[in-house]
Amino acid sequence: MTNLEAGMSSDGAVGGEYQVFLSFRGPDTRHGFTNCLYHALVDAGIRVFRDDDELRVGEVIGGELLRTIDNSILYIPIFSQSYATSKWCLRELTRIVENTDASNRSEGIKKKILPIFFDVEPEDVKLKTSSYSDALLEHEKKVPEEVKAWRKALVQVDEIKGWNLNKDEGQGHLIKLVVEEVLDNLKIKHKPVTEHLVGLPDRVVDVMKLLDINSGDVRLIGIHGMGGIGKTTLAKIIFNQLSSHFGKRRSFLEDIREESRKDSLVKLQEKLLSEIINSKVIERIPDADYGMRRTGEILCNKMVLIVLDDVDKGEQIEKLLGKYSLYPGTRIIVTTRNTGKLSLLPEGFLWLLK
Repeated sequence: MTNLEAGMSSDGAVGGEYQVFLSFRGPDTRHGFTNCLYHALVDAGIRVFRDDDELRVGEVIGGELLRTIDNSILYIPIFSQSYATSKWCLRELTRIVENTDASNRSEGIKKKILPIFFDVEPEDVKLKTSSYSDALLEHEKKVPEEVKAWRKALVQVDEIKGWNLNKDEGQGHLIKLVVEEVLDNLKIKHKPVTEHLVGLPDRVVDVMKLLDINSGDVRLIGIHGMGGIGKTTLAKIIFNQLSSHFGKRRSFLEDIREESRKDSLVKLQEKLLSEIINSKVIERIPDADYGMRRTGEILCNKMVLIVLDDVDKGEQIEKLLGKYSLYPGTRIIVTTRNTGKLSLLPEGFLWLLK
């Protein structure tokens, strides 16, 4: 596992608790469907915990895992053919159901289960066939006191609308639907990424190390290189992965070189302000100098994540970020084709050659 993955999976969450908890049977889906779903969620900027009962030692769920379940918001159990043979999976599921029941009775955050039926039918999970029923009969010989709760949890989850994936259906399409549903429930905006360039994961790790999200200082990173080699795609992936850390205080300004020619910088300043303030009311900027002062006033008081894509003049950076000091914890990413044309750069810029 890369350092980047470690920051977003079970080795530690970036920016707080996990948002999504994946419960699955390792031998059935670990290296296939679950792995693809996990990375799709992470690339969308979602903090995901994936637990694998095959990699656990012992049979008793520890306090750390229980806290992870308790603190997650969405739960995705992936019901597969041998899911019910695992006492660990069934104990996870029971805790998940308890959490969602408790959240529905409270006035706090409403938690939700999004089940996926992988090569099994909902009737199997509802114990109407021998598939899961036989597994519970075997468990009953060793842990009869727990099986009653497991039966109740399985039946309760089956009543929730989920996705039924058979082998002859497209997994990629279903993963896309799951990511969209999760984003909708979490209300996270993310940038679509369709390109998958050779060597991109290594570059993602490089940029994440430079940004060092756990550091409280200001980090400004530049990504430069010729057109068409993936600078914007790289910036989108980083933006998605860090979005949940910054909440709604983030902005991705695309095609600045082209947009600044069409509408000067005023429209970009308005877009930036509306996004980081998270207001549907767009503040009208009479001119770029006023806009520079307003963005500077806002950015010196807010920890933000901003991507300035395809910059070709240092003046554009100055006009969009203002002349004030940036708030501690802020992260700025700039992509450009030629650093030689940039002047007036803020102090502290680090450049990564793409």
